[in-house]
Amino acid sequence: MDRLSRTFSQQDEILGLQDSFKHEFEIFNSFDGWAAKKRENFDRLTCELLDELTEPGNPETCAESSRCLRERGNMVYRGSTKDLDLVLEASRLYTDAVFAAEDVMPELALAFANRGMALQKYGYYREAYDDCANALECGYPENLVPKVIMRQAHCAYHLQNVEAFEEHLSRLAQMRLSKDMCTQWDNLNKQLQIWKTLRKEDDSTEQEKAGQPLVTILSDAGERGRYMVSNGASARGRILFSERASCFVPIENRLICQQCAATLMSAPIPCPQCHQRVVYCSRKCRESHASIHKYECAAYKKNLLQLLGVSHLALRMVLVYVPLMLPDLRECKSSQEIWDSIMKLVNELVVTQDTPEYLQSLRLVSHLEKASQPELVYHVLCANLLKVYLKEHTDFFSQFESTAASLGDWQVIISALILRSAGQLLVNGHVGNTLLPVGLGKNEFALLQPDIWDKPRHLKLGQLHNLSHSELITAINLPFLSLCNHACAPSICTKFDGCLVVNYARNHIMDHEEIFNCYTRDSQNSLHQERLQPLKDVYKFECKCHVCSRSDRDEDYLKFHRYRCEHNNCRKTFVPSVEGNQSRLNWWLNSENKNAIICTFCNKSQRMEWYNEFLDLVERCVDISIRHQLFFAFESLDHWLVGSHSLKRTMAAEIVSACFEEIDGKQKSQFCFYCPLHLPSLAEGVLMTDFDYTRLESIIRKLLKYTAAQFGDNSLEYISKVTYLWDIIAMKKCQSKPKDNKIFKALLEYLAAEHKEVFLNYYNDFIEQQQCN
Repeated sequence: MDRLSRTFSQQDEILGLQDSFKHEFEIFNSFDGWAAKKRENFDRLTCELLDELTEPGNPETCAESSRCLRERGNMVYRGSTKDLDLVLEASRLYTDAVFAAEDVMPELALAFANRGMALQKYGYYREAYDDCANALECGYPENLVPKVIMRQAHCAYHLQNVEAFEEHLSRLAQMRLSKDMCTQWDNLNKQLQIWKTLRKEDDSTEQEKAGQPLVTILSDAGERGRYMVSNGASARGRILFSERASCFVPIENRLICQQCAATLMSAPIPCPQCHQRVVYCSRKCRESHASIHKYECAAYKKNLLQLLGVSHLALRMVLVYVPLMLPDLRECKSSQEIWDSIMKLVNELVVTQDTPEYLQSLRLVSHLEKASQPELVYHVLCANLLKVYLKEHTDFFSQFESTAASLGDWQVIISALILRSAGQLLVNGHVGNTLLPVGLGKNEFALLQPDIWDKPRHLKLGQLHNLSHSELITAINLPFLSLCNHACAPSICTKFDGCLVVNYARNHIMDHEEIFNCYTRDSQNSLHQERLQPLKDVYKFECKCHVCSRSDRDEDYLKFHRYRCEHNNCRKTFVPSVEGNQSRLNWWLNSENKNAIICTFCNKSQRMEWYNEFLDLVERCVDISIRHQLFFAFESLDHWLVGSHSLKRTMAAEIVSACFEEIDGKQKSQFCFYCPLHLPSLAEGVLMTDFDYTRLESIIRKLLKYTAAQFGDNSLEYISKVTYLWDIIAMKKCQSKPKDNKIFKALLEYLAAEHKEVFLNYYNDFIEQQQCN
């Protein structure tokens, strides 16, 4: 990052942007008017930066590291005769061996083959089948090839893929097989003949029927611009519209499938050419993404894209959309003509949900003309850097050789489009979230954690809460959702299901009512002043929604911060005066905010001794008597905190986390998700008693009440807390109430498909049977 900053600083002096911004094309077209020396110095700095970012690999080190990890996996696998936990642990070690090998193909082939062996034994047949193909593709030793093809045949049998099953048996019939493999072949071939006899041809196909969107796009000549309204009345929870995005990128270095955004992977397939920074959940996804990754691979190898923020997603948009635009631009003879043709598409287009995504994206609003000079320069230099990268390190521009315009013209256009996309994403970009295992490392994979899995996509009893960490994982372009105007109390709640994004009615919506999204934290989770600045800085407007227009525009948030004065001669209920300082309201998150709360009636500071006592009890709750005092202290919070106070939610979460430390039996400490308090391990303390579970159930249900009040009972925050209740119900430590079953089934609708499968398996394995008894 320091190297990038130095280069950009030097280029800023050369660039010398002085005039007001008009449009993206004008900036890069003006480069052609530079003096030769100026252009040479500018381009030299870009090329030197790209060269310095090169990260050469060390094949010998990679091979040795991969070999050691594979041998460790072999040791674990040999001891796994009746222990599937060890099989999964071996799979994890083989995965580490795959990543360590990088592009050392002999070691990569062996690591893939061994992982395929372990995954087959565990029951991940599709993934094992892929790994066998990966091993063969990487040059698996010729004398061992029959073993891998036999493994593919077994996997095809379990997957009931008759064509692949027959193909692999046919190949094996032409090879010299051992006696044991001949026996396997005979048994599998008998099964094949049975299938061929019983198989019934069914040519019927069922096409997915997309529901009609329940919204309409309208246009207003004033500040409102384009906006979205409901086509009819919609009940709370009804799907209003959805869209499948073709452009997203991972954030925070989280390894997810670059094609479908899957997060629950048991057999990630990395690209061996770019230091394993890109992974796929399957060979199918890898092949589908190949047309994009071939242009990004070298950039990932240099770790360039991590440095550029939103410009990475802007690049992805250009890589995806330009080939779709090209047929309409092929006959344009100059960069000016190309740009004018693109702008014609922008200006004449009437957007509906059926409009192609790239055309919808072209019409997204950008506020680069309102950006500060340093901000504009930064994005211009990022766009230029990516253009030079594409020119010097890929064959991206070869697709324009047969067009009427020159390659130089296309370089100007690509720079301008990257800059335009970056400007659009600054005010229209979205981030997607998902659930991941608690404590999962950036380079770890959810389905390879033996502590929590019993069999493929089936959690162990009491482990649902360990799949409850909500994390932002993707930056994603959603042009249709971007048509929603902002309101601090939004109309919709959004589910991110890989590349599919589904939007539900948050509350009842009237016919022809405008549909609003929230661009910042909503009014229940922030003060007006806290929202005002980012809306002005990023989105360039001052909010005038119905919440911000009220005289009590902070009421939605302040209702979660009501206190009862602790002084006996007062004891009145009050809301602190914070003068727009949200951090003082959340004083427990910052030790510097001690004594920040002052009663507005008696003007006396609140000492919060009850909170300090609570912290002391948390630190010592390994003792059962202390734990009971902790439960009592929580039940006494109504003396100081009114209603669904935000601190009640935090304290409930701390107690639940501490109790589940004991239930999990983990000899470790961790930090609470809501508050950075050190929580001791209870594994060496007295086991949880029936009384403890009764109190724990009560606290969990209150935690759910508080979370629903502030975040909604269909939010990921809420679902992540429900996992604790489902775990103690599954463990038969509390009785489920009649409404619990209904709530469980309803919440599955708001989960991504990969998580919905896991949650439903858990329900069927441990909870449904209790409903039947």
